[in-house]
Amino acid sequence: MDEISDKRTYKDFKGITFSKYKKNAVKKELLNSLIHETIEPACYWSAEFICAGHYLELWEIIIAFMCQHIHLGNPKLPLYIRLRYDNFKAIISAGYKDNELQLRNNKKIRILFAEIISIISLSQKKIRLHAIKVNKKDFIMSQLSDKLKADNIEYATTVFRRKDPKELFIAINEFGYHLNSNDMRSACYWLEWLLAFNTLCKKGNPNAYKAARRTNMPVEAKYQTDMIWIVWELLFANARKKKLTIMSILEALLSLFCIRYQTGVKKRRRFVIYYAIMLTMEPYNETIPIYTQTDKIENIKQKINIIYRQIKKNEIKPDTDYLFNNSITGKTNIEKTIHKLDKMNTLTGFIPRQ
Repeated sequence: MDEISDKRTYKDFKGITFSKYKKNAVKKELLNSLIHETIEPACYWSAEFICAGHYLELWEIIIAFMCQHIHLGNPKLPLYIRLRYDNFKAIISAGYKDNELQLRNNKKIRILFAEIISIISLSQKKIRLHAIKVNKKDFIMSQLSDKLKADNIEYATTVFRRKDPKELFIAINEFGYHLNSNDMRSACYWLEWLLAFNTLCKKGNPNAYKAARRTNMPVEAKYQTDMIWIVWELLFANARKKKLTIMSILEALLSLFCIRYQTGVKKRRRFVIYYAIMLTMEPYNETIPIYTQTDKIENIKQKINIIYRQIKKNEIKPDTDYLFNNSITGKTNIEKTIHKLDKMNTLTGFIPRQ
C-alpha cells in the first residue's frame, strides 16, 4: 500500500518536509534535479513537499523555476501551469478545503504534480535570470538623475491615474520608456527600484503610497491598491502598442503572480515580471510545443506511487484507537465524504491536446 497514514498535523511540519528534512535543503535538491533533468529525484523531492502539505511552497518553486530558468525556452509553459493550478483548485474544492494534508493520498494530485515536474524537467533551459541590484544611493535624487533616460513623460501617462502616488511617476515613466526601447536590464532595474522604494516606505507606514484601486486585478479588494498593478498595466499596454501576440501568455503570468496574493508576494515573484518584460521585448519561437516526450511523461505518471511508497517508510503511524472509534478501515467521516465527492467531480485527462 502507498497510502500515507501519519498522525502528524500540518503544524508539525513547520520548517520541515515529511521525512523531517529541512524545507530549504529539499528545495535546493529539487531545483538541482530540475536543472539537471533528473526527473525521478525531482518527483521524489516534490513528493516530500506534497506529503507535508506544503503546496504553496511547491507552487512557488514551480513558478519561479519556470520564469527564472526556462522562460523563452518553453514560452507557452505559463498557459499549461495556470491550467494545472486551476485543476489543483478544483480538486481542493471537491472536499479538501481546510484538510489539505489528505490531498497527498489523492491519485489525481500525485499524477498532476508528477506531470508538471516531468514537463518542467524536460523543458529547454535558458540563461538563468538574476535580480538587478539597486543601491541605497539611488534613492537620493541628485544621484538618480544620471539614470533618467526618458525623452518625455508620455510613457507613464497612459496608465497613471489621479490617485496614484506622484512620487512613483518618474520611476514608472522610466520603466515604460525602457519597455518601449527594448532595454530589458534597465526596465528590470526600474522594477527593482519600485520594489525597493515600496519596501522603504512601508517600514514607516504600511499604508504609504497606495495606488488607485485597479479592480481589474484578480486579487482581494484590499490588495487592489498595490503599486505593482501599475507595472502590470504598463506591460499590457506596451504589448498592445507593439501589437504582440503574447496577450494570453501575459494573462497567464499575471494569474500565476496573483496566486494567494499578499503584499510580500511581489518581491518573491519578481521573476514572473522579469519574464513578462522579456516577452514584450524579445522574439520567441511560437512553434515550440509545451512538451514532446509523451511516453516518458506517461511512464513517470504511471509509476509515481513507487515514490510515495518509499516516502511512506518515514511516516509516524497514528494510534490504533480508530479501530474502536470508527470503522474497521479506520477512515474518518471527512475521508469518506471526500471519496464520494471525488467520484462526483472526476477530472478527465491531464495532458491537453496540442
